[in-house]
Amino acid sequence: MSDERDIYSDEQRIADFDYMWEHACSLLFSNDDVYVRPIAKAHRVVRKVVSEWHEEPLIRYLYAPATKVRRRLEVQGYTREKCIELWEREYARHIGHLEKLRGVDDDFNAQIDAQRGLTYEEWEAWQTKQAQLGTFFKWGGMQHFNFTDRFAEFALHLDVHKPQGIWTEYPEYFDPELPLHTNLQRDPVSEYDLDIIEATGTALILTEGHSDTKILSAAIKAMYPEFADMYQFVDFEEFKIEGGASPLTKMVRAFAGVRMSQRIIALFDNDAAGMEQKAVLERMKLPASIRAMVLPNSSIGRRYPTIGPEGLRTMNINGAACSIELFLGKAALTDENGNLRPVRWSSWNKASARYQGELENKNAATTEFLKAMKSGATPAQLRKKFKEMDDLLKAIFSAFG
Repeated sequence: MSDERDIYSDEQRIADFDYMWEHACSLLFSNDDVYVRPIAKAHRVVRKVVSEWHEEPLIRYLYAPATKVRRRLEVQGYTREKCIELWEREYARHIGHLEKLRGVDDDFNAQIDAQRGLTYEEWEAWQTKQAQLGTFFKWGGMQHFNFTDRFAEFALHLDVHKPQGIWTEYPEYFDPELPLHTNLQRDPVSEYDLDIIEATGTALILTEGHSDTKILSAAIKAMYPEFADMYQFVDFEEFKIEGGASPLTKMVRAFAGVRMSQRIIALFDNDAAGMEQKAVLERMKLPASIRAMVLPNSSIGRRYPTIGPEGLRTMNINGAACSIELFLGKAALTDENGNLRPVRWSSWNKASARYQGELENKNAATTEFLKAMKSGATPAQLRKKFKEMDDLLKAIFSAFG
């Protein structure tokens, strides 16, 4: 019989998460992974495992494709590179421990010799072979050793064994009216000073204004819904917060001063003012929990129509007038006559030694983009259609990678 706090990789119970079920669920699952279904209509692997003991007509459970879970882990710091580095450190400790026991008998000495010099690639090939044979090992056989960070271990398990789905039952004591993460946050999670990769958790994205926040929030929800609960935004309208590059710098300095533990991403426009203010922050010693970044260079911005004292000219506006609207797609940037909405130069920025410009009729471009985000297209279709926005979101997701 299963415990409702068991987490499964397909049909295999992952015992390592028993004592930290809430924390594991917060990392592995998003709010839209909750299912309430009759047993007969539950996901196949869930139905197969619980059918022996589950007596109720309905089952409440969390289920996510393993590929989605792996992506959530990666965004929270569990990249393949970091996990392999941790494997190598754990392996070195493992070999060091075995060497202290050398001399027990000839068979034991032979096992030590067989494991000496083992690379991650050799270990992965061995594990992959076992997975293909349908055998599940927790770092099995001679290569058995434990990770301090169970989530790094689990991330490598997903890479090697490639299960279909990760799931767990949804406790009856959770309030069905509340989102998953609200229920999970009711129980505090202990932190330990161990050799682990620190998950980034929920990150706060600070932008130059309400429009930027509205665009990014809608884009993440539509294009990467599995990450939507992992990013928060400042409410400019509710709290009457001043927008702009300079106020954003002041906000970052305020958060840095109170040493907030939450991860914070300060996103400046790729224009004269944004470049100037990012340079201001780079001269400060910001806490490791804060990342300051400017919008990436826009491909469409390399040759873009501008209006200035010399009339209409095509110029590279990256670093001078590249706002988030340049990532909304050509359709949103095109006016009713089929022309790109031009950037109008406004003033000279002495600190960055370049002109500052702004896109004309930004609101029309934003409206067009937000409409597309609600069109009903799939996340994959939106990512393909809005390639530049997809690249921007990936840059944000990797800010702490």
